[in-house]
Amino acid sequence: MSMKLTLARMKARRLEPAVRELQASGVTTLVGLVEGLNGRGIPPVKGKGAWTVVEVARLLARFAPLKEAA
Repeated sequence: MSMKLTLARMKARRLEPAVRELQASGVTTLVGLVEGLNGRGIPPVKGKGAWTVVEVARLLARFAPLKEAA
């Protein structure tokens, strides 16, 4: 496993509670998650700018492997 992949998984693990909280409150679309994360001031994985739909989709894709590895 590459160092880059490991770092991405660590960041996903750190962000998962915020995303799950938004989902539990009824936010189900990528656009809604983008707005929720940006609205809470949570920086994107790269640390600069704002969340995008593509970044949120990639983040969600990382959650499934986290559950399998846990």
